[in-house]
Amino acid sequence: MFKKQYLSFVSSIFLVTSYLLFTFLSLINFPTSYSPMSHWLSDLGNTTLNPRGALFYNIGIILTGIAMISFFLGLSSWAMANNKKQNVMLFLTQLFGFLGSLSVVMSAVFPINIKEVHSFLSSSLFILTGTAFGFSVAALRYYSKYPRWLLCLGVLVAAEDMFWGIIQNIYIMEWVTVALFLFYTLLLGVETKRKAIYVE
Repeated sequence: MFKKQYLSFVSSIFLVTSYLLFTFLSLINFPTSYSPMSHWLSDLGNTTLNPRGALFYNIGIILTGIAMISFFLGLSSWAMANNKKQNVMLFLTQLFGFLGSLSVVMSAVFPINIKEVHSFLSSSLFILTGTAFGFSVAALRYYSKYPRWLLCLGVLVAAEDMFWGIIQNIYIMEWVTVALFLFYTLLLGVETKRKAIYVE
């Protein structure tokens, strides 16, 4: 259990750090002006728009997706003995999280240049991870000492992810959605490391 707790914690730090680092490396190689008001994040991985920086962004996305798989695996440390409903909620968190993680990886394998495939994968990853976060709230609410504000944040992030997965038509909204995703993942990783204080 100790190792699983640290697996989510370390993975959350790695995925946030790697995403931000490789996004920055891609951004500084973008040949023209770049703005959250007029560009998708995926434009950084566009080999036509960003020939020198696309590889950085796509590598970062793949590393992020792999780290997400480890992150969701580590959440199994939250399983409660003799609580079947909670275990089901946790299993669904991990299942949808795993599928969302695969979608993240594949969205870099098929960058935005391949528009139809990338759009499908982009929509899928937000809907799947949003669903995973929703189930994470359902699973963690069984811990009476778990911060209520973090459960509320989880609901907000889950709703934002799923909404954006369906809409996908406002540049800045994508940036906000990704920022919330990274923030919640990091906080959940930290709380997983601290899980012992929530045990009754």
